[in-house]
Amino acid sequence: MSEEVRIIKKKDVKPGMFVCTYGCGTFHDPQVNIGRLMESAEDIAKYLPDNTDHIEILTGKILAPTASAGRRKAQNADDAARNIAKALPEARRVHEEALGYARKFIEDVRRGEGVEAEEALPIVGKVIDSLSSNEPAALTLAFLKRYDEYTYTHSINVNLYSLLLGKALGLEREELELLGIAAMFHDVGKGRVPCEVLNKPGKLTENEYEIMKGHSLKGLEVLRDISGLDKSVLRGVVEHHERFDGSGYPHGFKDNGIHPFGRIIAISDVYDALTSVRVYKKAVTPAKTMSLMYKWKGSDFDPVYLNHFVRCIGVYPPGTMVQLEDLRFAIVLETNDDMPRHPKVKVLFNDKMQPIISENIDLANYEKCGKNIKVMRQPDPRSLGVDMQQLARFLI
Repeated sequence: MSEEVRIIKKKDVKPGMFVCTYGCGTFHDPQVNIGRLMESAEDIAKYLPDNTDHIEILTGKILAPTASAGRRKAQNADDAARNIAKALPEARRVHEEALGYARKFIEDVRRGEGVEAEEALPIVGKVIDSLSSNEPAALTLAFLKRYDEYTYTHSINVNLYSLLLGKALGLEREELELLGIAAMFHDVGKGRVPCEVLNKPGKLTENEYEIMKGHSLKGLEVLRDISGLDKSVLRGVVEHHERFDGSGYPHGFKDNGIHPFGRIIAISDVYDALTSVRVYKKAVTPAKTMSLMYKWKGSDFDPVYLNHFVRCIGVYPPGTMVQLEDLRFAIVLETNDDMPRHPKVKVLFNDKMQPIISENIDLANYEKCGKNIKVMRQPDPRSLGVDMQQLARFLI
């Protein structure tokens, strides 16, 4: 699945090409990120202005125009709201069971005990079923997380994101189960890293950083003696800090030399880490995180995998908060595959964050006073005094 970026003129853009950006990056011709497949001539006319002849495309076959398998069935905003409300209680039960398991195995490792890996398989299976039942509901819970339980929620969120990406890449059920186990245990080696290093709020010293980097191989030490554990799980755990250009650790593997599980978990791991609050940093919004990760495509991340990830997660994922151009605040219900910057949302607050009568709208076709309204920004909920755990009640 190798690919490279090539610059072409607009007249040479054809349906089926994946456009990264257009524009030279100058003051008069700024570079604009597109990051989408041109599925038709209408897409080309819509997303690429006539006055641009500097268009970056990916030469590899990324997403065929006919590849619609796994895409959600189209539904309006009211249906999206009803379906997510119906699915959330079961998704929450699965989430809480996974969280309980994460607490147990992480604490067991910290005490020097072994891991009961066979207990992970039924939990991973339930997460896969939850994603298949209602993907937005499962994703919503990844963002309605408690900020004081990062250690545990990180394991299950990386599991969730990895399974979502694995599905998008066409993995079969058995492969997804192995991927889910690898993602659940990807940081198990951190249980053998000294707490003063693991939880240090400031910058690590060079020696402390080397100790931290050792957690990948320590994860192998924890898991390799477990009878019957597939080697792909071990490689996913060991290689999730390898980087596509060979700059990662512990072995400096690159490109397709990194196991697919390692490449998938690397994307999920960084995405959840950036979008989470830590002792030493604020959370980065999902939209900003996607922008950052896109810049690291091809260096840190497999570009094919990252393109799929952007498409299935969305710029504004379900469960995140957005402010619309009319200044109202809303929570995202569902992404629109073909218009990632125009999700389906439930409007909850006015511009002063005062509750208003809720309204479910699809920004792909919503107009107000004759003007199309889209997302203006994605604020940090905490800066608005919003408890995302409490916000969940508006969805049910």
